[in-house]
Amino acid sequence: MVDYAFVQDELQFALRYHWRDGTARLRDTRALGESMPQVMDHVRELADVIGPRPACTDAEARAADYIEDAFRARGLEPERHEFDCPRTYSWAHALCHALTLGAAALSIWASMPAFVIAAAAAALLWLDLDMRFTLAKFLGKGPSQNIIARHVPRQRRGERLKRVVIVAHYDSAKSSITSSPGMVRNLPLLLTLTKAATLLTPAVIGFGALPFAQDWRPWTGYAACVTAAYLLFPLVVMVHRELLAHATDGANDNASGVAAMLGVMEATVPEPDEAHLRERPVRRGMLAAYETGVAPDDALLEYRAMPAPGQPAEDVPLDGFGDIDWETGRLEPVRVTPAAQAQPPLSPATTGDWAEDAAVGGLWDEELPRATGPKQPVRFEDEAPEGQGSLPLDVPETRPAAPESAHEERGRHGHGISAWLGIGKGFDVRKAGKKIGSWENIDSDDDEEEFGFKGGTAGDDARDGEAADLAARIRRRVTENVDRALVEKEIWFVATGADEAGGWGIRKLLDAYGDELDDALIINIESVGAGTVAFVTEEGAARRHQADRRLMTQARRTVRESGLSVKGHSYRGFTTSATPALARGARAMSVTALDINGRVPNWHWHSDVADNVSPQTIEQAAAFVTALVRDL
Repeated sequence: MVDYAFVQDELQFALRYHWRDGTARLRDTRALGESMPQVMDHVRELADVIGPRPACTDAEARAADYIEDAFRARGLEPERHEFDCPRTYSWAHALCHALTLGAAALSIWASMPAFVIAAAAAALLWLDLDMRFTLAKFLGKGPSQNIIARHVPRQRRGERLKRVVIVAHYDSAKSSITSSPGMVRNLPLLLTLTKAATLLTPAVIGFGALPFAQDWRPWTGYAACVTAAYLLFPLVVMVHRELLAHATDGANDNASGVAAMLGVMEATVPEPDEAHLRERPVRRGMLAAYETGVAPDDALLEYRAMPAPGQPAEDVPLDGFGDIDWETGRLEPVRVTPAAQAQPPLSPATTGDWAEDAAVGGLWDEELPRATGPKQPVRFEDEAPEGQGSLPLDVPETRPAAPESAHEERGRHGHGISAWLGIGKGFDVRKAGKKIGSWENIDSDDDEEEFGFKGGTAGDDARDGEAADLAARIRRRVTENVDRALVEKEIWFVATGADEAGGWGIRKLLDAYGDELDDALIINIESVGAGTVAFVTEEGAARRHQADRRLMTQARRTVRESGLSVKGHSYRGFTTSATPALARGARAMSVTALDINGRVPNWHWHSDVADNVSPQTIEQAAAFVTALVRDL
């Protein structure tokens, strides 16, 4: 038996998420191409108008307001997730370096206490670089926020939507000496030396604390000081960064990522007028009801007698309908005329089928010819009430026979329910339901199906042909232009704050929505304003965190099928917003843009301005992420 509720859900589901232009991929590409000026508007608004946006500042809050307005303009209902977090990670790193240097100096006199301090400092720095724990939690904090917008399609019965989270941070970092054009090429080596000095120092101190090495003191302490001496450089860098450096405009890192995320939103989320089948009902006032001739629900209606011929009708007052007058007067019995009483009773010529008696035809049967006969009055078998006679009703006992040509015309078209639905006499509902299965199985290109919706049978053959063509166009419009790859996914667009302070935006997101994001696929867009777009296969400053295998596999397939010039690239020694998620075992992957040397252009330096951002690179990143989301 056909599940009509399921068919109705399928129809509404298809109508709600239809696409107006051809295939979805061409539409997405065209939409991204048309939105290029708007992409640069986002970048300039964040980088030039708002300017530097350090974590936990008023400028960061203004950037959050701007992104929230962009979400609302697309018809989404954003959520502002507020939290407190450290303002920077620099003081925590500087404290670890200072503890290591102090432990090395203390090892000259007391090896065991020095070893404990140096080991603790090494562990704290390692956990901080791995995005799992940091001393910054106990230092100065400030308010920040995430802006979360969910696009949740209408879920069909028995369907589980796939959840995809698009992440891009909107705060900007402070400049650093190590990010200057003359030193940035050596940054991986500097980070490696910092980690090596931090780990080797407690090892040297521990060796000097062994019993057989007691005679070598204080030389073991001097060796520990030499090993830790390199940490003076990162210590000075961190202190200088916090006291003397200024925040960058953050055009590439990461206004470009926010612009790309908004581009993905425009390509995947229907416009507000397309996202709803019906507009919300508008409650109008009483004046508007009078103007349109519609009575308000709480109005009192007044019934007035019809004026006699020649008398003017009374005007209806404009300020109300008056009170209802239920006094209708005394009921008078109907007087039966002698002519009506003389008419013979109606002979029972009914067939037992109300449809046949009403001359509309049976549900599955063809029309039967009508016999001719005089009109007969209808008499009720029940005895009439006292004072009233029987009520005559002049109806034909049988309908007169139609001309032969009219009968042939009805035979061709029919006026029964079966003819109106466009189905034949031998139509089997169960077989048709099994054949259709669901809305997806309807062949929209076949206009000469065995059955179809005719929308009525009035008119001649030419008009029936027009109705069939219209029905076929409607089916094609609904079924062919539905992007199932998108409407079956729940997409979150998350603009994270305080990322440059240690990835706190994504951390707080996972803390607050960890249960909902267990099976979610997280795609982080970061620094896609210059260079060549790439998806990151592995990242991390402490450990190497492999990106989610499914995301990487699908990214390679999407690049191959879409013909995009995007490749996978390792990002060892560095972290992104996806690193905290990968450290917690979440399914995540980053999308970035790198120069020919594998570095982010203008990273954490004053040259990170809007003029050095390429809109084509942002568009390519948005197109890649959009295609990836569709293919997941």
